[in-house]
Amino acid sequence: MKKYNPIFALPLFFTCIPVYAGGYIEVREAWNSASEEHQLKLGAGYNFKNGAGLIYQSAFNTGKNLDQLKHSFDEIEGWYPVWKITNDLTLYGGGLINSTKSGSTTAPYVQLGYVATPDFAVAFKYKYNHMNYMTTNLIGTMDYNDNHQLIIVANYKISNILSYEFEPNLYINTADYNRKNGKDHSWELNHKLTWKMTQAWRPFIQLSWLDRDNKNHAEQIRIRLGIRYYFQ
Repeated sequence: MKKYNPIFALPLFFTCIPVYAGGYIEVREAWNSASEEHQLKLGAGYNFKNGAGLIYQSAFNTGKNLDQLKHSFDEIEGWYPVWKITNDLTLYGGGLINSTKSGSTTAPYVQLGYVATPDFAVAFKYKYNHMNYMTTNLIGTMDYNDNHQLIIVANYKISNILSYEFEPNLYINTADYNRKNGKDHSWELNHKLTWKMTQAWRPFIQLSWLDRDNKNHAEQIRIRLGIRYYFQ
């Protein structure tokens, strides 16, 4: 069997093969250009040898001037390899649940992960985001503001210490609701660079376009800076 670099064991989308078993902790800061607000996120996860994994995250709104610490949400996610189709192609089942002050969201998903070469991997994912509480829709009735989420993630190992990840997301509402751009669908395009500073420490930067925010009359550009520490 080929020996793959553990950079592809980064969870959410790229637990495509059982190359890394162990845990990690992460600290991440984000800034949104439309709202001009900052967000602090703390997370921890664990990857199992068979490719399964767990993640816990907690986020806080730190305001426009980093002068507050308001809890935003907690989230738990897990996935499991249900079918190893070939050595390089695996079907996963997973899901997450998060909790905010308004209520909770449940999101089951399926993911197909393919490792094309030791330096390139891609994953295709479908997620259904279900709101566990009702809100008023566009026609004035109560409904669930659910959506379909289609995701592609491509991860390329540029060198032994640097990797690049491209992740486009398409959100499509299932009921009579508009997204922040005033439409029933929206896009999210993410570009991420990860630096393997040491075997344990992985700083990263992510630049994202989150479609238009009509409320703030601006395009949403998000910048994330963070670091992840791996341990076994």
